[in-house]
Amino acid sequence: MTFIDPSAEPPTTGMITGYIILVIAFLFCFLKAVRLGQTRSHYRSFFAIRFLLPLCCFILAVETATLAASGIYSENKSLDDNVWIQIVYVIQAFEVPILLQSTFETCYLVHKRRSVNFCGMYFDEGRRVNRGIATTPMKSFILRNFIRAIAVLLLVMGLVVNFDLLRNVVEVDRLAGRAGWWPLFERKNNAEGQQLDFSENTHLFLSLLPTAILILCSFYFSALLWRYGTESSMVVHSSCWNPWFSLFFGTIFLFIGECFSEKWYPISSNTGFVLFIISYLHLMTEVDKDMKAASEFVEFLSQVKDTGDAFSVRRQPQHYNSTNNNNRSNVGAGGTTSTNNTHDADEDIDDDDDAQEDALEAGKLIQPKNIGTSLEIEMGNRRRKSFTGSGVVGKT
Repeated sequence: MTFIDPSAEPPTTGMITGYIILVIAFLFCFLKAVRLGQTRSHYRSFFAIRFLLPLCCFILAVETATLAASGIYSENKSLDDNVWIQIVYVIQAFEVPILLQSTFETCYLVHKRRSVNFCGMYFDEGRRVNRGIATTPMKSFILRNFIRAIAVLLLVMGLVVNFDLLRNVVEVDRLAGRAGWWPLFERKNNAEGQQLDFSENTHLFLSLLPTAILILCSFYFSALLWRYGTESSMVVHSSCWNPWFSLFFGTIFLFIGECFSEKWYPISSNTGFVLFIISYLHLMTEVDKDMKAASEFVEFLSQVKDTGDAFSVRRQPQHYNSTNNNNRSNVGAGGTTSTNNTHDADEDIDDDDDAQEDALEAGKLIQPKNIGTSLEIEMGNRRRKSFTGSGVVGKT
């Protein structure tokens, strides 16, 4: 999060070139986020991923473009009446809350779809276990709304710091929003040469606090996602250094970008954000692969189930053959046999078996709800054939 300092020198040509590169990178991330959110069914039900993440990328692109053109605004020493700068200050406060909410929703989605333990929640518990107050649905409701509450607090904090609404409570710091953590611990004296205590750096500390909370949460989420990708992912990787660990490196880059001084902080902060978002989008691509593999596995199990039902129908003629053999043996014991009638009954059964095999090969599987009726009809037909054959034998 950076501010435009009207008293500072205009950015150099190298800085402007860097800002332009960052704008292009943010726009690329915007298009990638839109594509993932609109074309993947498992992301459509999450508002933060589908709509807010592309909005965050676009806001960062607008902010970076404004910083590139800050030389124009530096000619006006007072920015209080500049409507565009006020708009940028407002939308800038949404960046950190959106990224926090999006990363949490992605982590929650991955663990819930595969019923993997997440933040004390056990998604594979049955109804008997989920009786009481501390159930998994209740934990899920509390945790998701807790993250949303933190995001709202970070939004309010960003607006308060951007518009200096605490000027009556804390001293307004010129470096707030224009410098990282390094000046916070390095500064010993203020502009008048007086020694500073930590209370006088409160404004600068509050400007860095939202991003610090995002970094801490992202480290935790990246560890959970890396554990999932190593132990529970449908796509098996040969090493523990797999793409599921990408968010961790993006968080490190974001932390490094927040540590620079006033001179480099505007470009280092936005560079950290673009690397963080790129790593997050790479993680979303890996999540998409895992979801696709899980869907294909479910479809495979469904096909195995249908094939098993078909095989259970094909085994029935063996029982009827044994029944016909028993009838033939009983008739033979009476002293009379008819070889021609027996062969005719066997040929009819073989013809029925061949017809079933042809139907199975053509994909005409019997639905489970019709299996019982089909078996009863077929059993009656074959018993009538066996009875007719045995009756003819007895008369002769």
